[in-house]
Amino acid sequence: MLIALLCAAVVVAGVPRLRARRWSIPWRRSPGPAPGDEVAVLNGLAAELRAGASLRVAFVAGAERAPQLDLGRAVRAAETGQPMSEVAAELTEVLPVNGRLVAAAFRLTARSGGRAAAVFEELALRAAEAGELSRERRALTAQARLSAFVVGALPAAMMGVLLITGKAQALLAAGPVGHAIAAVGVGLELVGLAVVAIVLRNAERTP
Repeated sequence: MLIALLCAAVVVAGVPRLRARRWSIPWRRSPGPAPGDEVAVLNGLAAELRAGASLRVAFVAGAERAPQLDLGRAVRAAETGQPMSEVAAELTEVLPVNGRLVAAAFRLTARSGGRAAAVFEELALRAAEAGELSRERRALTAQARLSAFVVGALPAAMMGVLLITGKAQALLAAGPVGHAIAAVGVGLELVGLAVVAIVLRNAERTP
């Protein structure tokens, strides 16, 4: 029984570490498109429009500021003289924050012929705010992950103390009552880890 209890404590302590490794995998991959890239494109687009460039030329120039974004098809459509509605359609799924809004602004500007620099500057500000919120959420999630690891490691540490001091043998020697207390403690720890895992998973899925 003592060996089984010790093994259970070690397994419980290892769960947060395994989950932390799995959840941290996306952070270790090569960086993909981010709101900051979208900010660079939109600010560059707005700057070119204010300088007097057409929407088509301004977009091509702005796209050069964010090579991480997959704007190749949209840029080719613009450079080959395709209708701006087609360029807008390519942007819908590419820009991580304002894809649909930018596409709508493209269509409206192409039809009206008006200057829309202020609109794209506002969209850039919106993307910047989204990036800041995303960074704050990642920081909070990292703190929760660390807390989960600490909570998961406590049972193993406590079991080590009990074994060293001889109190674990005294608890198990108490018979069924001691066994029940140990089992309830391990069960509650597992439930707590499951709750933490659910909270972290939901936090990472929040856009």
